[in-house]
Amino acid sequence: MLKRITYFLAIMLIASPFLSAQITTSSITGSVKDSASNEVLVGATILATHVPSGSKYSGISRGGGQFVIANMRVGGPYLVVISFVGFETQTFDDVQLKLAEPFLLDVSLKKSVGSLEQVIISTAKRNPILNSRRTGAVTNLGLREIQNLPSIARSINDFTRLTPQANGTSVGGGNYRQNNFTVDGADFNNSFGIGINLPANGSPISVDAIEEISVNVTPYDVRQSGFIGSAINAVTRSGTNTFSGSVYHYFRDQNQQGDAVGKQKFIKPSFEFKQYGGRISGPIIKNKLFFFFNYETENQPKQIQTRFAATSANPFGSSPNIARPTTTELDAISQYLKNTYDYDTGPYDNYSTQIERKKIVGRLDWNISQNHKLILRYSQVKGGEPNPPSTSTGGTGYSYTTGSGRTDINSLWFSNSQYLQGANFYSFAAELNSKFGKFANTLRGTYTYQNDSRETPSQNFPFVDILKDGTPFTSFGYELFSYGNLRKVKMYSVVDNITWTTGKHNWTFGGQFDWNETINGFMRFGTSHYQFASWDDFVNGVKPLNFAITYSLLPGFKQAFPRFEFAQFSAYGQDEIMLNKKFKLTLGLRADRPTYPGVEEVKTHPLIAGLTFADGIKLNTGNLPVNQIMWSPRIGFNYDIYGDRSMQIRGGTGIFTGKIPFVWIVSQVGDAGLLQTTQAFNGQANTPGPFSPDPFAYRPSTVPASGTLIPSSVSILDRNFRLPNTWKTSIAIDTKLPWNMIFTLEGV
Repeated sequence: MLKRITYFLAIMLIASPFLSAQITTSSITGSVKDSASNEVLVGATILATHVPSGSKYSGISRGGGQFVIANMRVGGPYLVVISFVGFETQTFDDVQLKLAEPFLLDVSLKKSVGSLEQVIISTAKRNPILNSRRTGAVTNLGLREIQNLPSIARSINDFTRLTPQANGTSVGGGNYRQNNFTVDGADFNNSFGIGINLPANGSPISVDAIEEISVNVTPYDVRQSGFIGSAINAVTRSGTNTFSGSVYHYFRDQNQQGDAVGKQKFIKPSFEFKQYGGRISGPIIKNKLFFFFNYETENQPKQIQTRFAATSANPFGSSPNIARPTTTELDAISQYLKNTYDYDTGPYDNYSTQIERKKIVGRLDWNISQNHKLILRYSQVKGGEPNPPSTSTGGTGYSYTTGSGRTDINSLWFSNSQYLQGANFYSFAAELNSKFGKFANTLRGTYTYQNDSRETPSQNFPFVDILKDGTPFTSFGYELFSYGNLRKVKMYSVVDNITWTTGKHNWTFGGQFDWNETINGFMRFGTSHYQFASWDDFVNGVKPLNFAITYSLLPGFKQAFPRFEFAQFSAYGQDEIMLNKKFKLTLGLRADRPTYPGVEEVKTHPLIAGLTFADGIKLNTGNLPVNQIMWSPRIGFNYDIYGDRSMQIRGGTGIFTGKIPFVWIVSQVGDAGLLQTTQAFNGQANTPGPFSPDPFAYRPSTVPASGTLIPSSVSILDRNFRLPNTWKTSIAIDTKLPWNMIFTLEGV
């Protein structure tokens, strides 16, 4: 023990300077040898049975006595039987498999004497950390952790932040957008790129439908890519030979929230969160075909307006939530707009809105035969979340000082200026895991559709800011960034991996093809935007202080929906070499080639291209990310110091290539001034005229020729911009302590 501690401290000193295609299955790996002579046994049979479903997986020990059973169902328990002619059969029970983590099973068989005997060995106390195939930093969360750990938002983000390298949703040195999150191998990222890291406002699938989550910060397996921070893989639950189900209800309200910050008391606003759901699973054909189904609905009030108009009894300044406008003033404004323009503003305070979501998950598992297993999974989320009008003044040519915007205490906006941000997400995955002799193959096809389009309760009407004493007083009209606001992303992906073992080598080769179509409708000020110095100016026909409008350059001013297509081709190869009993080396190389097959709308604006900016910089609205092969070499290792898996050193180094939000490209199309253009007029002398209820009153009478106007704001990619990549290195030491505890020191 003293020698081991000394060795451990020495390794710590040596390591200290270095502290600086996704997987849906698991595997069993190991070796078989003669316990008496220590010679390897080639040709031993390994049969693993997933006890709950009766699914069977088999393998044979080959050169060096090594065996690998790939593409196995996550979870367990498994019953593993190892047999060889002339030797006692060994059976291992209660084997639990973790997502993307091979289970190590080194077996020593005894020669049989007389009648054949079977030896049953329990694996309940085996620790997956002390494993020859573990190299990088990885955190696994199984069904028990998912069910027992607290979750406020009932979102997968509540669990992934448990990885030691995480800071909220930022993992492994990347920001919240630089993880690659998949469910059953399907892309579950917010690919458009506006909002938080996951689609459907962070809730793309029911937590109750998840079997296991794996967070890989430095996976030296070349099958995993598409990230700078981490690869987060999850798999859904599946049916077994036993019917099971549950019904659940989660709720929170203001009684579970505090009413003080330090010694400062405050009145708790009303709040209520309700989530109802249920799941059922079981066999359709015993040992052959299984189903799983989950349904979940949730709703909660969202107070998008927490302030109230001032009254004589509650004047402005009497309470932190009493705004400057009075009920008398706002009632008069609302009535005037109704009488004069037949425009319904909606209320200005004392109303509530709802966040609603409905989720469905369905899965089928079919054991076609012992060598072929098919998985089909469909999931969807439908919902949306109300929001107050945007506080942005981007593209208008003016700005508000901090603390004086259209949603601050000095102003009160009308409810029909809110918008509902859609949060809809649909996904389908099909995976066929096959075995052909010594070859194991995974063929997977996935489809995802992200639809985050907006809605608003307002009729078509200009958006108007009314000032008082130089600061916003009230706002009404069609929310200024929501007209025709459409965000749709479709993603198709096909992956094929093949693995086999020859002697000391475990080979993996594969390829991946991804195709994406992004469509965006974004016409800021599409119904026009006015800013008036006062309500009197608005009523009396005085010109506004500022005016802005965006209009299409297509025939008949038909709205433009900028789009582009993205395709990526990937190929990779890997060799896991068992150099000797103690040392395993992993060598891999991945190549990703991004292409842009459908970018006809990404064009150079001739007038912008002719301009020279500061420091002689030229700008081009036709730029795309650099089209080049992104190479990702990786090397990982695992060294069993004593040969008994009581202490190991592991680590590696490699290049990891990430993605970019597609909004960066599609917004360049929309803001280039070739499909549509934004014009801002600043200063009362320059605005085109007094208020008109016609949203399009001040656009040109005829459609201007594309490329003849310079928009007030543009979005442009740098000509040297390319997909991001990073070089990561990790080193770790794991050692067994008393009471079956494992101590790990790891640096990334």
